[in-house]
Amino acid sequence: MADAKALPNLQALRSPSPAQTLPSEAVLDALKMILIGASLNEVLTSLTRLIEAHSEEMLCSIFLLDEDGLHLQYGAAAKLPEAYRAATDGMCIGPNVGSCGAAAYLRQPVFVSDILSHPNFANLRSVVLQSGLRAAWSTPIVSQDGKVLGTFCMYYREVRHPGTDDIQLIDYASRIAGIAIERERSRSALTTAFEKIKKSEAELRTIIDAIPQLIITVAADGNLLSDNQAVLEYTGLTKEEVRSERLREVLPDCERLRDERDAAISRGVPFEFERRMRRKDGQYRWLLIHFNPLRDEAGNVTRWYAKRARECMAARRWFLVATPTLRVRSRCVRNCRT
Repeated sequence: MADAKALPNLQALRSPSPAQTLPSEAVLDALKMILIGASLNEVLTSLTRLIEAHSEEMLCSIFLLDEDGLHLQYGAAAKLPEAYRAATDGMCIGPNVGSCGAAAYLRQPVFVSDILSHPNFANLRSVVLQSGLRAAWSTPIVSQDGKVLGTFCMYYREVRHPGTDDIQLIDYASRIAGIAIERERSRSALTTAFEKIKKSEAELRTIIDAIPQLIITVAADGNLLSDNQAVLEYTGLTKEEVRSERLREVLPDCERLRDERDAAISRGVPFEFERRMRRKDGQYRWLLIHFNPLRDEAGNVTRWYAKRARECMAARRWFLVATPTLRVRSRCVRNCRT
């Protein structure tokens, strides 16, 4: 029997027997469909037709194993009789469930040469007689990490035993199907992950906007990423204006303070920063701002969260002329509120 756990690779798609080999052009076409992002159904249907071209009597199907690891759903089976498909779609796998259900459960090929006399098909006898199917050769489709993804099956309308070339062809088909299924599931997993991230970011945004404190998000290089609703209400600017040159109107001394702030950011540790900001009523206030880094699993800073700690209600006794010093608050009149 074919090795059900063999990994998919182009080199392995070469057959020593010219009778049951897959044409290289056809194989490349199948792989190209996978690479260009064709739907899984299109790829699997194309693959079954490619295999069925080897014999007019052959009918192929590909089952996909559900996420629950228990049920099989058709991924492609264009030539199978509708009655048989309806009776077997969604079947639960098991050691004595047809050929595909057993192959998925046992994780090895199951070749049934006479369906009508085989106990695995006892519960399907009537639909088998109606459909005219007599032989079923199934093999599990296995991922690179050893997980069963589904099954590939060849059917015939006559009692028939698989030969060496037949087994090799089934193995080739299951390998290509495995590549397509794994790629699709990886893409789906990535899409799901992005959707979860977007949802999480939207939820986080709602929470941050509900906080009355001024909060901004800054990239690791110091560039502004976002701001909360409190910032917009405090400055009277819109989101678009905050990201434009108008921000300089409410944040004077930007250029003079940038170098020192960026130097503090480069050290990658929490720090405090004092600067002036103009409120929407035209009044300037000195703000003490806390900067806290967000790190990834490797410990690298991915962004900074900055929030206002205090607003000094009285004028400062001195004005920052050259290079202002971080964390210096002793010269500020102590008439502040949190």
